[in-house]
Amino acid sequence: MTGPDVDGVWFRLETDDPAGEAPYGQYHRQDDVIWAEFYAGGTLRSGRLVGRLRADGSFDASYCLLTGDGELISGACHSIPEFDAQGNIVISDHFERADGTRGVSRIRQIPGPLQEAS
Repeated sequence: MTGPDVDGVWFRLETDDPAGEAPYGQYHRQDDVIWAEFYAGGTLRSGRLVGRLRADGSFDASYCLLTGDGELISGACHSIPEFDAQGNIVISDHFERADGTRGVSRIRQIPGPLQEAS
């Protein structure tokens, strides 16, 4: 595997307001399996992700999210973890939701744990 190892690392969604609430979660890896749990923050109540690691260190995953309003959001993403200038991991998630919405979000490594993984 090349690239950063996300196993046990906590991340927070980058937003336009760095001081505002944003979803956060913890990633895990065992061999070529990647999974994550996401916790409340911003409009998110809960979420899960599961995927498969590629040889180049990126991974393909599917996810399901539950918003505070009770909306279920599902989709797939191609995620690319990289180190920033400070040595922290930043993941660019190129996503496509089940409703056809596409985009790129970024999550940044944070100190943890904010909440123990269950």
